[in-house]
Amino acid sequence: MKKLIAHHPYAVTSAIFLVLIAFGFLHLNWRKDDYMFMLLLYFIVTLSIRLDDIVRRIGPHRETAQAEESVVSALKEISTALKETNYRLKAIQNRLDRDADN
Repeated sequence: MKKLIAHHPYAVTSAIFLVLIAFGFLHLNWRKDDYMFMLLLYFIVTLSIRLDDIVRRIGPHRETAQAEESVVSALKEISTALKETNYRLKAIQNRLDRDADN
């Protein structure tokens, strides 16, 4: 089980959140706000998994020059991930604003 989680952390995380959302839909009668909160939590958890992966790659066992290069590439990956997350959240907000106007 530990190997499965280590090799496929995004799939395991997605499956857990899918189960939580299905449970909320079937048994807890969630509203739209509850689903938005779960989506936000999903983005936060996914980003933290990505950051953990980056930290493991640039850990203390690397040489200094190689570590500096890894840090720069890791920061670029973080920036890209944050831009993508921001874009998705803006798209969701725009869709919700349009739905509220109708």
